[in-house]
Amino acid sequence: MTHHTSATNEKAPGAINTEGLEIDSTNDLNFATGSRRGKAVATQIAKLAIAGHAVHQLADGGYLVCKYGHVHHATDFEALQIFAHRLGVNK
Repeated sequence: MTHHTSATNEKAPGAINTEGLEIDSTNDLNFATGSRRGKAVATQIAKLAIAGHAVHQLADGGYLVCKYGHVHHATDFEALQIFAHRLGVNK
């Protein structure tokens, strides 16, 4: 009998390019700074990934959202949220 164990540190299939989304633990929860923004971005990317969209963060602060060979360029996080709403991901 062969026993197969899977690694628990593997990323989900839709979780692409999650580097840099770590939460900055230097901030207290009473202050709306880096960690809160980082959590909002990570949550939005995760919601899009669950819906089957790959999201790539760009060096200029924008995002590329890809699915079925189609690509949408969101210039910033607000544009990413608007696009997700248009897709029905954010209701």
